Amino acid sequence: MEFAIVTNTETGQRGRFPLPFQISALEKIGVTESFKGQLYVLPEEDDTFGYGLDGFLELSELKAYLEDYKNRQNPYHFDYMMLSRLQTDCDYFLGYGGRYERHLWAGNVPDQIAEMKKLWKKFPEGEKPEWLTWEEILQYERRMTEEDK
Repeated sequence: MEFAIVTNTETGQRGRFPLPFQISALEKIGVTESFKGQLYVLPEEDDTFGYGLDGFLELSELKAYLEDYKNRQNPYHFDYMMLSRLQTDCDYFLGYGGRYERHLWAGNVPDQIAEMKKLWKKFPEGEKPEWLTWEEILQYERRMTEEDK
């Protein structure tokens, strides 16, 4: 289990919290939902790169970091990102990409759609992406393979 040391920079109070933790856990170091100061957050193995400045985070930044951390712990995190990338490529292909297949990650429509289907099927029930249904993948397939451009 990974932990983070969090310091309330206004009071100097510190605590060690298991990642990810609920914001309410910070009450033991004097931090509530209405906290307006900065916290110094030092994860033992992870880092807060992209959130705050050199470990100093406002409460909203800490919430975003914890949500990101939680998402990265999902065993399907990479697959969600990849499926999103493939979908973005399809949107570009159908729009500004001018239907140029070299803009697709797979290099051609059949392989692109096959990869999307493979990834989507990998997710167990209850973990399927809400932002892309099976039917939408089939719509991409139809639209991208139409002869009439």
